Amino acid sequence: MNIQQLLIIGRATKQAEILESKEGKKFGKFSIAVNEFRKDKTESEPTFYNVLVFNKTFENITRIEKGNLVMVDGRPSVDAYLNQDGEAKANLVVFANRWKVIK
Repeated sequence: MNIQQLLIIGRATKQAEILESKEGKKFGKFSIAVNEFRKDKTESEPTFYNVLVFNKTFENITRIEKGNLVMVDGRPSVDAYLNQDGEAKANLVVFANRWKVIK
């Protein structure tokens, strides 16, 4: 059995929102920025993650506001696409099993 699990803690980049799919299923969406600190104690460029929350775990998601420190536990995925100029781009996506506002 193989398992992919990711635990990240970062700052929400905007207010979380509840959306509805084309099939009428509701889900939550927010994004977080994660900075790593190097050995010389300088910050790296942030890594941005889009977080999708399904099932009952999205019900209180609107509590997440821009700047909140948020812990996310979930399955990572990469959403690769070509932009309008034909350049390859990718978004890091986490399908959250659990999330929690820390501050």
